[in-house]
Amino acid sequence: MVRGLYTASNGMIAQQEKMDIISNNLANVNTTGFKKDGVIIESFDSVLTQKVNDTSVPGNETIGKMTLGCRVGRVYTDNSQGGATATNDPYNVAILGAGMLNIGVEDADGNLQTKYTRDGSFTISTDGTLMTKEGNYVLGQNGKIVLPSGSNNVRISENGTIFYNDKEIDKLLLTDFENPESLRKIGDNLYKRTEETKESSFGGKILQGYLESSNVNTVREMVDMISVMRTYEANQKVIQTQDETLKKAVNEVGRL
Repeated sequence: MVRGLYTASNGMIAQQEKMDIISNNLANVNTTGFKKDGVIIESFDSVLTQKVNDTSVPGNETIGKMTLGCRVGRVYTDNSQGGATATNDPYNVAILGAGMLNIGVEDADGNLQTKYTRDGSFTISTDGTLMTKEGNYVLGQNGKIVLPSGSNNVRISENGTIFYNDKEIDKLLLTDFENPESLRKIGDNLYKRTEETKESSFGGKILQGYLESSNVNTVREMVDMISVMRTYEANQKVIQTQDETLKKAVNEVGRL
């Protein structure tokens, strides 16, 4: 009976974590280059159950195996391509295919730490430095990308080469990964490497004047949200039933 409480509560915890992921996906449905997350729910490992201090059946202390319900096994990122939306802004770029843009984020000591993003909604500062909306630096093969200010006469080729008045200025630093699932989201639409991350050559294309849309399907997420809510409520009712049964066992059966 008490085991039923644990099983149902574990189910509620797993559904709550899944609801958090779905809510985050819906909150970022209009975020440029956002990749939705998914949840894999699995059962707890079965454990061998044994009798404790029960001498009624000597030599037969094993009851059998049981599990305590389910849990969130893994949260993964769906890296499928989002749609390309035209903006006609020369400082906007979208990636067609796999790969990511390299972004320089300053740490507390002023050093640039390389992070990665699919969000190509860049802007240019007063001194001509190409930056993200959050104020991070867009990295090229020569480090920070600095363009002549006060002009939109900038062209970015499919391989990321940046031209100003047909003169090559720099080239976007682009990276692809053999195992993109090893990257970790760190906020501001950025990713960081882990020890398992392995780089590979960039094979995608750059589209100037476009932005990649989020790959979140609003209808699908809403359907999943309703399913999660119903499952959560079902586990809640199981706990209420188990609690009422336990109350009767303690208050009424104990009197007999």
